[in-house]
Amino acid sequence: MAGISRGEIQDLLSKFATDNPKYRAALVSDPKSILEKQFNTTLPAGMSVKAVQETADTIYVVVPYIPAQGAELTDSALEMVAGGFKDNNCNNARGGINTHVEVKLA
Repeated sequence: MAGISRGEIQDLLSKFATDNPKYRAALVSDPKSILEKQFNTTLPAGMSVKAVQETADTIYVVVPYIPAQGAELTDSALEMVAGGFKDNNCNNARGGINTHVEVKLA
């Protein structure tokens, strides 16, 4: 899984879970095992993997992990947040929402 970002993993899982009801049920019941099998890897014993199903009236927001201040980012972590200068254009995005707007808090 080192060559794939968390976002890419999420995209794949979402597609498979949408297309295959048996996969979706297995992912909900034992997400860590499914990830390990699908990506042919073993996750650390202390790492937990949680699967949450959205409903029509509930949306879940995943707040990203931020390493302790002063900690170095790994190359794979840098790839997850890296972007090109044209990546901020949402004109061709599906869904009709501009996701590039940052909320200013006092």
